[in-house]
Amino acid sequence: MNAPIPKLRRARSLKNKLILILLLSAFIPLALLGWVSYLSIEEITSKKIESGLFNSLNQGSYNLNSTLNNMDYASLQLTNEGNVGQKLTDYLTTESIYQQMELSQDIQQNLNLVNFTNPNLGVMFYYFPKNKEVKFENLVVDRNFSFDKLPRLAAGKAVTFYGPHETLYRYGKKKIVFSLVRPVYLTGEDQVYLYVEANNKLFEQIMDKQQYGMKASNVLINDQGSIVYSDFPEKYQVGQPFATAGTGGTFKEKQGDYYIFGQPNEQGWTLMVVIAKQDFEKEFHKWLVKYILIGSGSLFVSLLSAYALWRTVYRPLKKVGHDIQLLASSKFDSPVSYTNIKEFDIVMQKSYQMRTRIQDLIGDIELRETNKRQLEVEKLLYQINPHFIHNTLNTIQWLARMKGQTEIDQFVSVFTRILHYNLGKKGEIVPLRDELAAIHDYIALQRVRYDCEFQVVTDIDEGLLDTDVPRFILQPIVENALYHGLSDENGKITLDIHKVSDHYLIIEVIDNGEGMTAEEIAKVMLEEKNPLRDSGLGIGLDYVKRVIQAHYGDDCLFSIDSRIGQGTTVTLKIPF
Repeated sequence: MNAPIPKLRRARSLKNKLILILLLSAFIPLALLGWVSYLSIEEITSKKIESGLFNSLNQGSYNLNSTLNNMDYASLQLTNEGNVGQKLTDYLTTESIYQQMELSQDIQQNLNLVNFTNPNLGVMFYYFPKNKEVKFENLVVDRNFSFDKLPRLAAGKAVTFYGPHETLYRYGKKKIVFSLVRPVYLTGEDQVYLYVEANNKLFEQIMDKQQYGMKASNVLINDQGSIVYSDFPEKYQVGQPFATAGTGGTFKEKQGDYYIFGQPNEQGWTLMVVIAKQDFEKEFHKWLVKYILIGSGSLFVSLLSAYALWRTVYRPLKKVGHDIQLLASSKFDSPVSYTNIKEFDIVMQKSYQMRTRIQDLIGDIELRETNKRQLEVEKLLYQINPHFIHNTLNTIQWLARMKGQTEIDQFVSVFTRILHYNLGKKGEIVPLRDELAAIHDYIALQRVRYDCEFQVVTDIDEGLLDTDVPRFILQPIVENALYHGLSDENGKITLDIHKVSDHYLIIEVIDNGEGMTAEEIAKVMLEEKNPLRDSGLGIGLDYVKRVIQAHYGDDCLFSIDSRIGQGTTVTLKIPF
């Protein structure tokens, strides 16, 4: 008994192991180098960018502070503490129209002189809230203004700073400026306010939207902690309160996907710059992309090396495995395939020698088995023929008593042909038409014996008459149907021969007898231990079964289908 083939354990292939080893040998050094580089580059870029942003922010905060101080200083010249303020008091208190005209021209000239000597200043004028009147403006002022609507930035000594907001210059709409309002206290009930604007170009210089090569958003918080300006309204809206973590100095915060850099001022306002995280980390990302490209190139080289090793080791092993698979599939005629590697070619040569030796051994075994089956078939044939001759001689004896010599002569003639066919061509292949001629003689012989008490119907494809079949396979089946499968009345045997596709010949012998049970069919199909042989049932069928197996091996079929009271069908399926 052959030992069972052990199952293969789950294991990785050599190719996968080679790829894994080479990838690890390239990836581990790259990963360690990358981690150290990552920490170093991140620290360097962060410090460099932060330093640059804080320097730029300090410069912007300084410019804004200087602008506010410059406006404050210039406004002092136009108050009671200056010459212009005293003239304004005289202008408001004198009753002489002529003197008012002279003072008005003098005030206007001095105000224009202050504006000329301070080019960073813009609109300047005095506002009289009692009459809602604007006087001595250096530029045309839009009268639809209100100091209460201006965004407060910070409050100083007797002065309030506003901005950023649109200029009050009538023809300078959408120009953003900073301004101050200073009350000018005069004698009597009149109260006058001085309004001074900074040049709109200062705002563009302070609120720079490009910081250290990055897109920046500017946010300005007043001394009351509210946003008075933002060019990033989607996240920071004007009027929204904003609390910072700064404690008097510059600060840096991270809010979501943005970094905030702030510079508080001693006047109470805070200038902030908002940088998107992706822009802030863009330089680091550039380094990361370069590192990824270098790492990918290294891994690609490792894969190429793995492929080279695969071609050197794995493919020859695959050829050896293919040669062994051919051996397992009994394909012994395939030529030997060398790998051009000495060690593997020696294995291939030994495998080819083993394959040739196995093929010779299988040929010897097949020859011995064929001779053994042939002897068994001939032995069965010698067992069947005496039984047939005995029955025939009994019939001749019975016919000699009942009939005349003419019928005996005809009977003996048919019997002679059958005897010659059965015993004259032992173990040979014959055309189907010869097998059918012999079965017709046998049926004619049996008709004489049974006095036409049964009928035989044939349905045969004429195109199959020249097909080669083993000799003496129909008569045993028909004989069993005749002796054991006919009903008492109207006995009928049907012989049907046809083909299935272009590969198989189907022979069916059908009777209308009493049928057989499943147990009886099983006993008949057994090659050994068949108790029905003593009664004659199964001897001929066993012969047919052995003959077709000897000629066709496993590529044939012998089956019996029977139903009690309906009859039996014996089917042969043999290849062309």
